[in-house]
This record gives sequence, C-alpha cells and structure tokens, in this order.
Amino acid sequence: MKYLGVLLAGGLTLLIVLVVGIFSFLPPEASPQQENTAAVEPAAQQPAAEQVTILDTSQIEADLAQREAAYQAQITQLDQALQERQTTYQSQIDQLTVQISMTQKQLNDLKAQEQNMLAQVAQLEAARAERLPVYQTQLQQAQEQYNARYAQMQTQLSQIQTKLAEANAQLGR
Repeated sequence: MKYLGVLLAGGLTLLIVLVVGIFSFLPPEASPQQENTAAVEPAAQQPAAEQVTILDTSQIEADLAQREAAYQAQITQLDQALQERQTTYQSQIDQLTVQISMTQKQLNDLKAQEQNMLAQVAQLEAARAERLPVYQTQLQQAQEQYNARYAQMQTQLSQIQTKLAEANAQLGR
C-alpha cells in the first residue's frame, strides 16, 4: 500500500512512453483527400509530387538553416559565457594567489619572530640562572643584616625603656 502510488505513476509513465515510441516510428498516413486525388489523376499528380518534394526539400533546407543559425547563436552565447566565466575565474585565481603569497610572507615573518623570541627567552633564562644564586646570596645577606639591626634596635629600645622607667621612678611617677 505504501508504494502503490509510485507503482501506478511508474506504470502510467511507461505506458505513455511506449505509445509515443510506437507512434513516432509509424509512417505518416496519407489523408483521405490526398488518396482520392491520387487515385483520380495519377498522371497529373506526378508533377505536383515533384513540386511538393521540391517545396518540401526547400522547406526542410530552410528549417535546417534556421536551426543551424539558432544553434550557432547558442554556441556563440555559450562561448561568450564561457569566456566571461574563465576571465572571472582567472581573476579570482589571481586574487587568491596574491592572498596566499601575502599570507605565506606573514607566516614566514611570524616564524622568524618566533625564532627571535625563543632566542631571547633562552638568553633571559640563562641570565636568570646565572643571577639567581647571586640574588639569593644578596637576599640572605640582607635578611641577616635586617635581623642583626632588628636585634640591635630591640636592645636599644629595651635600654631606652629601662632608662625611661628609671627616670619615671626618680621623678616619682
């Protein structure tokens, strides 16, 4: 049931194609009026048949010339369209080629910058590695000096507080 419509449409299409094919290969039938005229005057009909054949031939040649002219016009239009598209495509290819070359140059420049920066980073890391022990030694010395001065100031502060306490005691406070 699901494919019934498809099968009917396909069958109908096949039937139409067969009928058209059969009738296209059959010879054209003469009209009854032509048969009566041919039977009545066979001798008079001969020059007319030649005349019809000549007219038919000239008509066929005119039709063929008209078709050829139409085909030539179509070919000319297609050639023009093809040329226009080729020109358009070539210009697009040229633009893309320029963009690719510019992008490639930028990429090469960035790679060079990367190499320079990597060299600078290596130099900075080497300088840091050299200076780190010096800085740590300086820091340690500064901390020792700070601790010594702090201890000295604490001692001086406690002496001053002691003297202050003695002076307050002498003054009676």
